[in-house]
Amino acid sequence: MKVQYDVAVFGAGLAGVAATVNAFKAGKKVILVEQSFTVGGNATIGLVNPFMRYWLDDKVLSGEFFNEILRELDEVGGLYKNTFDSELLKIVLFRKLTGVELLFRAIPIKVNVSGNRINSVEVQTSLGNRIEIEASLYIDATGDGSLSYMAGCSFESGDEKGDNQAVTLMFTIANVNFEEVRKSIRRNPENFFSWVSPDAEVLSVAGYFEEVKSAKKDGIDYPNEFFFFNQLPTGNRVTVNTTHLHVKTIDDFQLSAAMAKLHEQVFNVYKFAKQYVSGFEDSYIEKIAPLLGIRESRRIEGKYKFKGTDVVEKRKFKNAVVRACYGIDVHKRETTISQEERKVVPKYEDYYEIPLESLISKDFENLAVVGRCFSSDFLGQSAARIMPTCTDMGDAIGKMITKCQKSFYEILP
Repeated sequence: MKVQYDVAVFGAGLAGVAATVNAFKAGKKVILVEQSFTVGGNATIGLVNPFMRYWLDDKVLSGEFFNEILRELDEVGGLYKNTFDSELLKIVLFRKLTGVELLFRAIPIKVNVSGNRINSVEVQTSLGNRIEIEASLYIDATGDGSLSYMAGCSFESGDEKGDNQAVTLMFTIANVNFEEVRKSIRRNPENFFSWVSPDAEVLSVAGYFEEVKSAKKDGIDYPNEFFFFNQLPTGNRVTVNTTHLHVKTIDDFQLSAAMAKLHEQVFNVYKFAKQYVSGFEDSYIEKIAPLLGIRESRRIEGKYKFKGTDVVEKRKFKNAVVRACYGIDVHKRETTISQEERKVVPKYEDYYEIPLESLISKDFENLAVVGRCFSSDFLGQSAARIMPTCTDMGDAIGKMITKCQKSFYEILP
């Protein structure tokens, strides 16, 4: 079976949805191809929460599409400051995709190219059907850069040693007594990272250093040096970001083995919380993400490689399409936390920009890459990988569709 479109987007995470919706609004015939059976990627299936920093004081840096998501989430009761309800987010995203051709449970199996153009992409569905998709323009929002990799694009993975960022399996715990949590922070603030506040309207808590030390001494196989969770919008629920495992994130067998190991880590973290953390005595595991939290895998090479120095220097670009302020954030192999790291309070005084050239493939003129697999070095990607920034990448490329017909190079300066 062969189908034809103006634009084919692969990956229905926030970046892919943003690109799809904007291309559709521009009057293009669009198809959104996704390997799962829903939308939202890490924000929904992966239970990643909250939306990390996308503002400076009262100045919102995020783009139009992300701000629409926030507003519509709030309207359906799914937003609490920068934490959100992942199930209600699915509903918001599906509403925004009204009218768009969707193809779920489908993965690329062959990319047909000639010269510096992608001619078509063959996908296979879980029903066993093969579909050949022809489009003028292609957008890779797969997170792993899978489409680009299959097309033959050059890419990088890991740091200078080839080490990828550690992976995490997110999960939620329900029936938490937040007042007891606040009391613990007030009673012993040195037991937490310095940025943790007991008076925050929405609790974001990382610490319990003494409890972790005691649990390990008692024989609990705890995977980290601290316990980190964020309060969710509804019910006495938290999302937990504490599991930690170092693997090669472009190795399918290592990733598969990691999923099993991380489920055991989830149980150990939960057991720790229930036994050692005040306020979690009557809690229970509500849900474990069916999607592994991968921070970094492939980074597809584009017309410009966004760098860690661009983040540090708060660099502005003539052809900027994204503004962000989240800093370099590397989850290294080791879990040891120094006293200095415990005392760090992030400062957000200025923003940096990401140029259009970082979203355009250097190998194929009709391929754009958005999300965490965009063109960047290891440190640059570690800052720009957060969900608001990735959404803005898709937002920007989707809007640019109006200015190009058959090549993204048409919109380059």
